Amino acid sequence: MLCNKEVKSLTENSIQLVELNHILASALPAKLAQFCRVANYRNGALILETSSGSSATQLKFMQPKIHALLKKSSKFRALQSISIRIAAPQQKLDRHYKRSASPVSEHNQTLIRQTADTLNDGDLASSMRKLADTLENYGKK
Repeated sequence: MLCNKEVKSLTENSIQLVELNHILASALPAKLAQFCRVANYRNGALILETSSGSSATQLKFMQPKIHALLKKSSKFRALQSISIRIAAPQQKLDRHYKRSASPVSEHNQTLIRQTADTLNDGDLASSMRKLADTLENYGKK
């Protein structure tokens, strides 16, 4: 798998980000480090991503100290600037969403059952009968 150039490149970038995040975590107070990560580091420009405005503010005030601590590491030797951004919150899925669908007519349910009766494949015929039963009971409680 690592023979593929793109996969190899992604793997190397991922490993580098893990190393950079480890160095960043050691340069930050533990309570702040849990909310921050290296989003990107390229050409001396470091982008830190944080989960909230309050941690972004703390990072902003600590930026000169963070810069000095990170420059001591060989990985951040070329560090010139630090940008801080707040990550967009992850979308939460609404698990209570119910899709509304029109009921399937009795005629169509009958057609599905009749089609199932003509099939040679027993598994497919059984599945179609279950589908017709499900459609018949859809919306009933």
